[in-house]
Amino acid sequence: KSGGLGDVVGALTKYLPKYDFAVKLFLPAYSSLLNEFQFHPEQDITFSFGESMVKASYLTRNEKDLQIIAVAGEEFFNREKKYGFGDDLKRFIFFSRAVFEFIVRTQKETFILHCHDWQSALLCAYTKMYWPSYRKKPKKVVFTIHNLAYQGIGSSELFKIVNLPGHFFTHDYLEFYGNLNLLKAGLVFSDVITTVSPSYAREIATPEGGEGLDGLIRAIGVRKPIIGIVNGIDTDLFNPATEKNLPYPYTINQLEVKSQNKLAFYQQYFPDLKGKDASLPLISFISRLVEQKGLDLILNDPDKLFNLPLCWFFLGVGEAAYENSLTEYAKKYPNLHVETTFNDSLARFVYGASDMLAMPSRFEPCGISQMIAMRYGTIPIVRKTGGLIDTVIDYRFNPFLNNGFQFDNYRSDEFILALERALNWYNTDPELWKVMVKNAMTSDFSWKIPVQEYINIYLG
Repeated sequence: KSGGLGDVVGALTKYLPKYDFAVKLFLPAYSSLLNEFQFHPEQDITFSFGESMVKASYLTRNEKDLQIIAVAGEEFFNREKKYGFGDDLKRFIFFSRAVFEFIVRTQKETFILHCHDWQSALLCAYTKMYWPSYRKKPKKVVFTIHNLAYQGIGSSELFKIVNLPGHFFTHDYLEFYGNLNLLKAGLVFSDVITTVSPSYAREIATPEGGEGLDGLIRAIGVRKPIIGIVNGIDTDLFNPATEKNLPYPYTINQLEVKSQNKLAFYQQYFPDLKGKDASLPLISFISRLVEQKGLDLILNDPDKLFNLPLCWFFLGVGEAAYENSLTEYAKKYPNLHVETTFNDSLARFVYGASDMLAMPSRFEPCGISQMIAMRYGTIPIVRKTGGLIDTVIDYRFNPFLNNGFQFDNYRSDEFILALERALNWYNTDPELWKVMVKNAMTSDFSWKIPVQEYINIYLG
């Protein structure tokens, strides 16, 4: 797991066996995976890869109702980190081809194929183009877009190792402004497309949200379904009542205990707070420090933002410019603390101690942080985009079920206005704030409904 894709795949492989699915999960044989878990050699397969022959090795691990198959070969995945190499496209072209060669040889019963993002999009094409007539065809090929901004775009020269006929390097298939676009293989060759929220499914069909593919997506949407399914969270894993990283675990009926966590947090990270300042609301930002997450809005007017009557805590890593700016601002503003790292245990403490969570994202396909925050009774302040629309209910739209605050446009003044609205509620009407906190904590973000929606797609 290294992001939202891992959340979805992890949940599906956990819950699908409970509905009598026999699940096989294919993963690259990352060194971090092999170092943490024990795998057993299964077999090797040699196949053509452009003008040369390559060997893929398959390692298996059997768990209850789940077989995990790690794909290794050519030193593509035995590296210190998972992504960020100059040959990433080549690595995942190999991965898609290797998975195809394995299932062609071993899969004797009909099956459902579910591919995720550009890294496995080519598998949709291979399965549709090269599946042998003597094998039972897959019942359905499903392709999920987790973030359309990442499309697997590279030099046209890479098409030589894709092993598809030349006419597939055209605008209708894998060509994209003269380059190879791997994600298009999933769009074109799948039977059903899903993405990670209903609002994001609509946004990717617009020029603003389509990342250059909106025309293709609109055309495809006429021929086959494009379905948005909001991700869930593991409500057993994220549970303030059993959270070991909180000094004081609490339930929905013990909200006064939540404030004790904030006090403990302030003593550790804001030791200079005195008197009434120790009762200031705490707002956190737990995310990658990248432009998509709204850092430009936050840093546009630091004097205004960091002098509001609250404390700010940032937790995350990302672009050096944002890390450096925030670190410098933390020296200037006493109510700002920045940790340019990511630590899951600390994140749990932050969620449990905070009153509010800032998510002013420019775009957000689904978002997980706002759901985790609400599970801990922390109120999200979000921009009205993607999955944030589908999970955060503003009082302007439903004053009885509201569980957070939204602002409409990607502008710093609108973000600050939303912050001020939240502060006003927090400071002037504690009972109304408590109702909103309880609404947040009782919002159902479990995987029960999303998994059932995926099953309906598989079997429909």
